[in-house]
Amino acid sequence: MSKKYPETEIHQFIKAYVKSKNGIITDLSDEVFSIKYPRETNPKEYTYLPNLAREKKIPLITPGSLVFQQILKECLETGILCQISLKPKEGIDTFLKGYVKDSPVSCADCDKVTIEGEVFSSCVKSPPCYHQINNGKIVSAKVLKNEPVKYFQFYFSTIFQNKLRQKSEKTITVLIDENGNIVRAGEFIEDNILSDKAIEIQNCKSKVEASVFEKLKVFVDEKLETIVKEKLVLFDLALSKEKKSKLRSFDKRLRRERREKVISRKHDFDLPQWRTNYELLLKSEEESFITNIAVKFINLIVINTTKIKFELNLDNNSTIRSSIVLGINHNSEVSCPVCKRTFSEGYATQDSLYVCKNCIRQSVDTAKIYSKKAALSLDETLNEHFEHDSGFICSVCGKRHSRLLEFKCSHDNSSICIHHYGFCDVCGKVFSKLNLTYTDEFKRQLCPKHASKNKAKEH
Repeated sequence: MSKKYPETEIHQFIKAYVKSKNGIITDLSDEVFSIKYPRETNPKEYTYLPNLAREKKIPLITPGSLVFQQILKECLETGILCQISLKPKEGIDTFLKGYVKDSPVSCADCDKVTIEGEVFSSCVKSPPCYHQINNGKIVSAKVLKNEPVKYFQFYFSTIFQNKLRQKSEKTITVLIDENGNIVRAGEFIEDNILSDKAIEIQNCKSKVEASVFEKLKVFVDEKLETIVKEKLVLFDLALSKEKKSKLRSFDKRLRRERREKVISRKHDFDLPQWRTNYELLLKSEEESFITNIAVKFINLIVINTTKIKFELNLDNNSTIRSSIVLGINHNSEVSCPVCKRTFSEGYATQDSLYVCKNCIRQSVDTAKIYSKKAALSLDETLNEHFEHDSGFICSVCGKRHSRLLEFKCSHDNSSICIHHYGFCDVCGKVFSKLNLTYTDEFKRQLCPKHASKNKAKEH
């Protein structure tokens, strides 16, 4: 057997199966191998090559073949297929710190920006790597419920082949829970789990019923069809211009041959017959550019894990309740108490709530963060909110305004808003409109000091 066969996924699967049955697999040539089980007298020969199987009448092992399907069925019935069990290595406090952050962190696999020598990181994954808490710190964490759950990750080998382009082989994964709900294609990533120091992986040999497999595969096949169609569109998109060019060239050739026959007059030219042949040939040529797709089921991983429902208490006396599925989805689903939408980044507020960024109000006076449920004053000029006990009361209109719009009268130091202040046309200082005098001559406005001087001159 050539060196490439031991590296293939199907051969690794067959070797694992034979080993589990205490059998012996032997390479006989570059194309043929034998399998001998303990209770059998003579070994049986097999091959992965369809041509050789037909020529030498050797049983073929490939996805879809009778031998492979029998092995697969037995694996499903006895639990020989890969099953793993996931558990947190340490306590819940330590575990949650990896997925719920209450301070800025540097995400290893996401975008980084350097500003004045300081590195800032932003997670661009969807869903994000972690849930970010702003304006608050975690005081305590408590597990409310540990619920065992099971997921099935199906692996398919998909080959796209077109005569205009070299064939492309892709592995498609579909993740589904035991109730038939598609979680997300490729959500469970083996490398991420293996590198996660907070998760312990254990082998599991519990039985998977064939009826369960068949039931789930119905839902998986529906999702797989959608994924394959999307990938086919992308595969064909790069070929569209070349396909149109080839069809135009073929059309020109057919029309050139027609002209040559008409001009030569050596043959009786049948125009209706030519049109019929022309349409058939053009259709046949167009069909030859259709991308062929081959999809094979190649593997299944059964993941036994835990859904952890937990509660976090923050230092603003608010509580976060959420859940994560260990090894599957570490983006904890937190629901905003104001808008009821889930979010991945929130804010601890002064009114003891934890809300999403769309439901916060920040005081323009103190920069403190409140929820939309908090009773705050509105500065109509700025259209911004501030606390009832902050800001100032205008000595002219009697309304409360933000400190950002406060002016001090140079005469009596009274507070005035932006709508009720003015300048002395002589000294240029700010005064309350109550302390400004308006002259008939030149239409000037004067402060008390210059108004009295002006009055003295008039007398």
